[in-house]
Amino acid sequence: MSSIEKIELCYDYRGACMKNAPSYLNFIKCRMICSIKVKMFKKNLQLEVVAALEPNLISTFQFFLSLQLILIIVNVLIHVHLGSLPGSSFGIVALAIVGILSLFGYLSWRGLATRLRRLYLPAALIFSVFISLLVQNELILNSANPQEFLSYENVWQNFLFLFVPLILTAWQYDFKAVVLYSIFSAGLEILMLHIGNNLWVFNEISYQRSIFVRTVFFLVAGHMIAHIMQRQRQQRRSLLEANRQLRHYAATLEQLAVTQERNRMSRELHDTLAHTLSGLAVQLEAARSLWQSAPDRSYAMLEDSLLATRTGLTESRKAIQSLRASPLEDLGLTLALRNLAESAASRTGAVLSLELPTDLEKLAPDVEQCIFRVAQESLENIVRHAEAQRLTFQMVREGTNLILSISDDGKGFDPAQVDVQKQFGLKGLRERVAMFAGELQIHSQPGQGTTIRLILVQGQ
Repeated sequence: MSSIEKIELCYDYRGACMKNAPSYLNFIKCRMICSIKVKMFKKNLQLEVVAALEPNLISTFQFFLSLQLILIIVNVLIHVHLGSLPGSSFGIVALAIVGILSLFGYLSWRGLATRLRRLYLPAALIFSVFISLLVQNELILNSANPQEFLSYENVWQNFLFLFVPLILTAWQYDFKAVVLYSIFSAGLEILMLHIGNNLWVFNEISYQRSIFVRTVFFLVAGHMIAHIMQRQRQQRRSLLEANRQLRHYAATLEQLAVTQERNRMSRELHDTLAHTLSGLAVQLEAARSLWQSAPDRSYAMLEDSLLATRTGLTESRKAIQSLRASPLEDLGLTLALRNLAESAASRTGAVLSLELPTDLEKLAPDVEQCIFRVAQESLENIVRHAEAQRLTFQMVREGTNLILSISDDGKGFDPAQVDVQKQFGLKGLRERVAMFAGELQIHSQPGQGTTIRLILVQGQ
């Protein structure tokens, strides 16, 4: 619904509401609300009209009017000084000042744009042409030698005063408007010469030639300007459409980032909350079953449950604190991996064999995040489940491949017996690596330790 329709609807609503108001208070309230809405819609309508004009067109028009007024005053003073205007030169200057200042005020009064809408700019252009031709006609009428005003100087001055509105017409409208402007300006000039009994001026061959040349030039120049503006408007619409698609794309990326962040949080918290709560459920079920028959054992299980709860709470806090992988931001990938490996070795008491590249080139942040999280998850599993005596942590480059290898001599497990859908840790590792077209290899046997190899191809 346009602003005009909104204003009309608001007036209709106000009339109906005021007519059926049950009390004077409701009558006043209804009138105030409708008046506020009407003012708001009128403001929006004014903005719509101003926005329909080309940028900086009104300010350019006002600058031209200021320049035109200065040139007219200078021209009149020069001819007065030369004795070419013995008549009422003050009247010509006053006419120019009043006309141009009126047009300047018209363009500055944006409230008229709301009322006139599409007629706002055409009316200003017509008035500008009328003022220019009227001043020229008065100069001819009051001059001592009218032939002097047919000189090239005055013809070119009049050409300038009519050419700038032509530029504004082609700037805002299409070539049809340029044709109408060219015909209108030539026809109005001839009509004003006839009304002012100066038709002899038009009978001069040089003057006819100047009008013809000017009209042809206006058509050619106007066509070029209108064509350029047409292309510019198309480019502007294309840019707006591209911006709209870009905003849509950014919103899609934001939604995708939210989804990825949810998956990441699921991977980060699977071995803390889920593991702790599942263990608590088993222990509490066992304690309830032994509550009557073996209260001592039931009490011991409750104590173990409390201990597991505290441990799980501590681990959950650690996981939440490490969600943003701050070691990567503070230390870089190499030092962050070194700290991870040394921390895991100290927690398990295992002997650490560490090999990291000293000249590792800068990787993309999401690739570094992937490597760090795979290493963190693998080492955490070793600390919790492996009971290893030796730990090997190695990252090397083989051609275009970057390989991270983490091995232990702990209990190991049978990968074939692992349900990937239920083991969120293993599933999370594979999902994370798959996002970078990498390969995650897991080799393990019960009693023979575990080896995890992450292979990333540089440039993927």
